[in-house]
Amino acid sequence: MNLKQLNLKDFYKRGLHSAKKGNYEAALEDFDRILQDNPADAKAYNNRGLVYYYMKDYQKAIADLSQALDINPNLFEAYLNRGNAWRHLGEHEKAIDDLNCALANNPESHAIYNNRGLVLANLGHYEEAIQDYDRALSINSHNYKTYYNRGRAYYLLGEKEAATENFNETLRLNPRYIKAYINRGLCYHQLGDNTQAIADYNTSLGIDPNNVYAYYNRGCVRYKLKQMQLAIEDFDKAVQLDPNYVKAYLNRGLALYKLGDAAAANKDFYHVMCINAEAYLYYQAQRCTPDINSYFKEAPQMELNNAVEYYNTTLNNTMSTSLSSAVLNAIWNQEDLDNRESIICEGEFLNE
Repeated sequence: MNLKQLNLKDFYKRGLHSAKKGNYEAALEDFDRILQDNPADAKAYNNRGLVYYYMKDYQKAIADLSQALDINPNLFEAYLNRGNAWRHLGEHEKAIDDLNCALANNPESHAIYNNRGLVLANLGHYEEAIQDYDRALSINSHNYKTYYNRGRAYYLLGEKEAATENFNETLRLNPRYIKAYINRGLCYHQLGDNTQAIADYNTSLGIDPNNVYAYYNRGCVRYKLKQMQLAIEDFDKAVQLDPNYVKAYLNRGLALYKLGDAAAANKDFYHVMCINAEAYLYYQAQRCTPDINSYFKEAPQMELNNAVEYYNTTLNNTMSTSLSSAVLNAIWNQEDLDNRESIICEGEFLNE
């Protein structure tokens, strides 16, 4: 082996190490150097394409992976990686074609079955996706993400018990995987086990105290349990973390209304109309009103990045008590607010 080959080997090793550490720019420099000296190195194109994939530059990833496959049509890793890039671009059929080619070259790869399952799930073919996840787990039963993905597919099929079992396995293998706690908590809540649901959201917040979905979902459970003040505290935290979280404003407004604070409730409802007319349209559509356009057309619009300032200043200065009690109670139907236990927003399911 000559000195040039030794140097290229070092660049290869260093590039892979940098990529694993998340130092993508350094990894790109090393693979660029390899390809300058050896432009027919299919694996270098594959690895540089994978770095672009990690950087979420999917078009450049596809270009490099296609070049790798032009040089070596049997490089199954490149089919797998390009299939994943197509999936992120929403090119599902192209993704499936590539993943099928990858399987033809490596029929015992659990990663390929898992990723094809993700594409099938994105297409709404949940039963087929579950079959791929089953095959992936028959090859490798220790991949927590495959259990998580299968749990999501079961949930979307409406099979909450099966979803819960899969999230259980996810968390057995990785007790700190927050998304599984969020989704399992939602399953527990929808299955009527609110104690376990709250326990899952509490655990999520123990791992990440700033997880907006844990606060929001826990607030939804507390609302259903008629723990209105606790629900409001959770929705408060959710909108602090995400000032544009429309569903949190809606549900906080409903909880405030239930506690008798109509002025504060209407402030939240009015804020929703200002930042998202579609959410208000959805409310009216639920009520089957004949002309929903008339209810929101006068609502002032605003830039989302001004949401906090608008909420904390403009509304405080402009909304009189008479406005909130008279005009807005006519817009947000008082009988609805008094009688309906679930007006708009359920807990969040994380389909990712």
